[in-house]
Amino acid sequence: MNEKFRSVISHSSDDKIKIVYSWFGPRGPLWNTELPNILTFASSAEGVNPNMESRNFWTDDVWGKQFSKAKDKYELYPVHSIEGEDRRPFIYPFAMTWRVQFQQYFINKSGLFEFSHIPHWLIHLCRIGNGYILIDHSVEAFMSDVELDAMYSYFHEHHNLAMYKIIYLTGTVNATYVYEDYCKRKAIANIREHRMHVIPYASSYDIFHNFVTHGYNANQPVPTGDENSLGEVIDNVVEVVEPEYDVTVVPEKLFLSWNRRLRQHRVFLALILENLGVVDRSYISFAKRSDENSAQTFDGYVSETKRHGDQLYGIHFTGKFSEEVVNKFSNRLPLVIDGETDIHVMCEDFHFTKDFYTNSLVSLVTETNYDSVECTLTEKSFKPLFNKHPFLIVGAPGAMQGLRELGFKTFSDFWDESYDLISISSDRFTAIEKVLIEIASWNDEQILSFKLRVKPILDHNYNMFKKSGAIPVTNNIYEHITKNFNPEWTDWCNPSEGYCQHPSPIRGNKPNGPQYP
Repeated sequence: MNEKFRSVISHSSDDKIKIVYSWFGPRGPLWNTELPNILTFASSAEGVNPNMESRNFWTDDVWGKQFSKAKDKYELYPVHSIEGEDRRPFIYPFAMTWRVQFQQYFINKSGLFEFSHIPHWLIHLCRIGNGYILIDHSVEAFMSDVELDAMYSYFHEHHNLAMYKIIYLTGTVNATYVYEDYCKRKAIANIREHRMHVIPYASSYDIFHNFVTHGYNANQPVPTGDENSLGEVIDNVVEVVEPEYDVTVVPEKLFLSWNRRLRQHRVFLALILENLGVVDRSYISFAKRSDENSAQTFDGYVSETKRHGDQLYGIHFTGKFSEEVVNKFSNRLPLVIDGETDIHVMCEDFHFTKDFYTNSLVSLVTETNYDSVECTLTEKSFKPLFNKHPFLIVGAPGAMQGLRELGFKTFSDFWDESYDLISISSDRFTAIEKVLIEIASWNDEQILSFKLRVKPILDHNYNMFKKSGAIPVTNNIYEHITKNFNPEWTDWCNPSEGYCQHPSPIRGNKPNGPQYP
């Protein structure tokens, strides 16, 4: 810890950093991102069923999701209690929603600060003191040049904030690499004034941590004593029971692949499986149409590919897949496994899907993105970990590496995982196909040998959910703030009066500089 930090706040009983909110409800803080409305207050009322909340508004979960798990380092604090002479650092968090286009939060004069009505004097304390702005968009992976340009322009150029005062939590698991590459291409100097602090955080990790530690809300009763259920219903909360991994049974199916929405890489993978003749040996969900109101169809994807150069991921489409293969898979559609279509409960469908994991060998996880620099790990990638199931991830490069960096183990001892770091989309699919061919060639003896040897990895991965993925994040933030702690700033602030001023040349006198109402 920075000794200056310790010495300055040694008057306190601890070295806690303040997590500051402008509004509080009966169950805790309300989000800082906008002024609260009646729905916000209603959702935070005591006794409200979380399953009954409206989907048309957003509430804060930054404190509960992250900092409440590290109360030895952080404490809740109301904005009106901040005093100008208090040198202790604080964080003002903003929880982002995917319902708003990301760069719209960072439009000059009508962006996040203006829309949220954050006090001007608090922004000034961030400029001259030990205040930090936290941007939490860990549910998504927004790291494009347009989005990073918008953040830099808004915070640094328009609001005169040193960029190290901006902490960005993103679902991009390779965020540090992406940001470093961005800064090099944009010639952004490697000094703290010009570079924000980027932290990768796979928030879906903690969805399953919460299931393991607290159970989950059942949307319908699970029959008590049902051997296929994961637990009993107690006050509509199901206690999760650790799955069994039976190493003595050859599963009925080879692969398990969930595909709700149509995406090009999912179409491509499905046709690879059909071409290999393993569809009948697999559990595959696959729509004929993306959803009831969508114009996107499987046949449409195929036709569009043929109309535009007959190339998909740099591979000659009709040279790869015969008309017979394409038609055969098309005629199978829709492929329905569990019948679940509600995206809001898909993370809590364990009593529906348990048997599919038990009766198959390997999950083929088709992540949201494939042909993308930014790599994200959604609930799709964590489901097989939670269900003790070996898996491949058909997604952006670096997905498996991202899991390993979180502490999980993968399967390089059993097949070639080099596909994970192949940046060329066509080459990555070719490498994935080779792995699928290898697994499909295993006989019963090889399958049982694999299950016996892979079990310790599956047990390890499940046990990882017993600790929160937020702890490394909060430790990272704490280290960043204490490392950059500044005890020397002398500006005079009076938040109770609603303003801050720069100091006069004569130290100790009330300043006469510009005010920040």
